[in-house]
Amino acid sequence: MKRNIVMGLIGVLFVLIVGSYSIFYQSQRPIVQAESEAAAIAEQVGAVQKVEDFFWYNGTDATYFAVSGYTDADKLVYVVIKQDGGQTWVFDSNEIVTEDEAKAIVQAVENPVSMLEARIGIDSDEPFWEVAYKDANGKLGYYQLSAKTGQKIKEFKNI
Repeated sequence: MKRNIVMGLIGVLFVLIVGSYSIFYQSQRPIVQAESEAAAIAEQVGAVQKVEDFFWYNGTDATYFAVSGYTDADKLVYVVIKQDGGQTWVFDSNEIVTEDEAKAIVQAVENPVSMLEARIGIDSDEPFWEVAYKDANGKLGYYQLSAKTGQKIKEFKNI
């Protein structure tokens, strides 16, 4: 009798583990697919040979995927792709604020406790960085800055 209960519990545990893994795997498929497609477009349009990072920005009007990576000339570029329509922009890292520079600007201005992430997006054909951070009170903040000038566009605090 005890053996049947133990075997039943092991079976239920196994089903729960496999089911949890399956749900997690299925939930990651859109991200993996978007990253793969963005990398392929970056290779074609931006001559990216080595992908460094993938960004997903959900704006109020559109969603953008972006890839940072190195060309065969070892030049860092950012390739931003609009999800609907596939419009693509390529930015040389020497011409815009990089991800690390955007984070450094936010660190200097806001002095957050932690940086969560930075994402590049497009608004009116102008690139911008959206940097998410946590302040000393544990509140979430978003700081948007122009990727061309480094100037603040807008900010959301105490979320």
